[in-house]
Amino acid sequence: MSSGWSDLIHDHRLRGMCIAALGVFVISFDALLVRLAAVDAVTVSFYRGLFMGLSMLLLWQFRGVHSWRPADRKELWVFALIVMLSALSTTLFVFSVKYTAAANTVVLLATSSFFAAVFTYLLLGERIAKSTLAAIVISFIGVLIVFGNSLSLGGGWIGDLLGLSLAVVMGLELTLLRKYAHFPKLMIIALSGFLAAFAMLFASDALLDISAQTLLWLLLMGLVQMPLAIYLIFLATRYISSAEVSLFSTIETTLAPVWLWLFLAEIPPKMTVVGGSLVIAAILVNALPKITAKR
Repeated sequence: MSSGWSDLIHDHRLRGMCIAALGVFVISFDALLVRLAAVDAVTVSFYRGLFMGLSMLLLWQFRGVHSWRPADRKELWVFALIVMLSALSTTLFVFSVKYTAAANTVVLLATSSFFAAVFTYLLLGERIAKSTLAAIVISFIGVLIVFGNSLSLGGGWIGDLLGLSLAVVMGLELTLLRKYAHFPKLMIIALSGFLAAFAMLFASDALLDISAQTLLWLLLMGLVQMPLAIYLIFLATRYISSAEVSLFSTIETTLAPVWLWLFLAEIPPKMTVVGGSLVIAAILVNALPKITAKR
């Protein structure tokens, strides 16, 4: 029995899967924390960016990575672009959650891996696998269902549009990070957090007018939840493939609406559940063949 447990503990794939699952589980509380903060999107984006920047900067220093220099001017410009895309993505998430059902946001965000496949084809010249093409078609049927439901209800489509824009931005960011894998990711997240906070300074004059309870939720989000989730997801890539890690994104798509229902009684629209099911199915269609082939 002890030998069996020892084998499980030292199984790198199992360790990576557990770490990835835990990381995505932690990040699944993101939409709930945005709701609990109970302030406008500008204020949430400011403090979320500021606290994420501080925590990621400390984590980057703690890991002992004290210096990095771009090889040439092109790398410097690409690095700056990735930082701006990362800042834009964290801001778009908050605004999307504020202007539509949070379930819609996480469903639309889950399609980012398919946009990454398209950008990989356009920018890197890599062919898109047939399973990925099938997954893209399935996922966009799900996206159309989510959008159609918001339009029929007479509201939320702006938040949906922001959520879809978030998926596009994330897809481009993931593609660039794949090409420039040597870029310090924690440094990117830290700088993007500060950039998002700086941008929000010009969008509101009441950033300091928040309650102690709101500040507590924002601190929990920026200093604990996001840094822990991102660190675990990055750590998981040491043990399992990116396809396997992306498979665990279904946890957020599934659990985020559950937390909102349990803690805030926010029930996801029925058609969002239908569309989300198609997106989750698309992720499985795309990831499982790659994982099976790798094994």
